[in-house]
Amino acid sequence: MGVVGMDNRGMGYGGRPEPPLPPDASSTLYIEGLPANCTRREVSHIFRPFVGFREVRLVNKESRHPGGDPHVLCFVDFDNPAQATIALEALQGYKFDEHDRDSAHLRLQFSRFPGPRSAGGPRGRR
Repeated sequence: MGVVGMDNRGMGYGGRPEPPLPPDASSTLYIEGLPANCTRREVSHIFRPFVGFREVRLVNKESRHPGGDPHVLCFVDFDNPAQATIALEALQGYKFDEHDRDSAHLRLQFSRFPGPRSAGGPRGRR
């Protein structure tokens, strides 16, 4: 993150003011549109180039409908909301597999419950 300028707005790299963050900004992104067979490593390669990247968490869930495709929940953690915002804006609509014409485009949003989850609480049980 940059330094604070005289008007109390953050100063980005090169002395330019950083844009204000959305009110729902958090340091964790929720990612939709990933194929059911994607790996943590594949997703990490997409986000690793962004400053502040910390980790990817994938949760595979069975379909609620018999015979339906499994669903992947993906959360990506950054050091702070400003860094997460940069990744969100840069990767919104990113095509996961450019060689697959039917590949979905990623949909990113800020997580409603940001931060890593411990395996000990009720939310972390698998």
